Amino acid sequence: MKHLPLAAAFLCCASLPGVSPQAGNAGEAEEYTSAAAERLSAMAPAGPKLIKKIDGGQDRQDQFYFQGVPLSVKRIAPGETGLMRHWTSNAAADGVPVVDLIVKSGLLKAGTRVYIDPLAHKADYYQDLHGVFFTTPDFPPEGLLMGLKPDSDFVDFTVPPGMGALYLSPGNYLFPCPMKVRPWLAEAYRKWKAGGGNMPAGMETALRQIDREGGLREPIDIPITVVRYRKNGELSVLRPDLLR
Repeated sequence: MKHLPLAAAFLCCASLPGVSPQAGNAGEAEEYTSAAAERLSAMAPAGPKLIKKIDGGQDRQDQFYFQGVPLSVKRIAPGETGLMRHWTSNAAADGVPVVDLIVKSGLLKAGTRVYIDPLAHKADYYQDLHGVFFTTPDFPPEGLLMGLKPDSDFVDFTVPPGMGALYLSPGNYLFPCPMKVRPWLAEAYRKWKAGGGNMPAGMETALRQIDREGGLREPIDIPITVVRYRKNGELSVLRPDLLR
């Protein structure tokens, strides 16, 4: 089964009220994701290229790291999926439920992980596929391998029609945008580029991928219109007109 990375779509701070796309962010997000979706989908016919393997030993998964994308990847228009869903796993940020941050801000932000395709004995890491991951309401949550419970929080939403999106595998979709880089990794990258030290052990794959994509980039928020959401098992509908 496939899954969405646990931290794949993390929310920015809830500094803006409302549930509709923020006009100042929509244009940039549409332009970037559209170009990225076109570029990444064009890679699919060539298939992925293995760049690193880590032997997990007898009791752990082997890890395979790839550049490029799986053959299954294709560009789609967001409207093709109908309503989109983000499961929050009842997470919180600074003590605030993530579902509340989504509803109040109307924004999603990329997380710190790339797309991972796991099996019992191995996991494939696709370095070029990162951004804001989403699924659809009809996809069974157990298929996401996120430990979701019957009352887990989620947000159903739509996006501006010009947003670029990718189909990855059944139930797995992506708005491709810059990955959130952890501060310690960003600092290691800056030191490496400035010539202030050798490549830190174990960071080569991550640092070279940042460099391959043009260096550290500012995050791009994905503006959404929240249609409905569930918090603590209670469903709230904000835009019944979008459910028809």
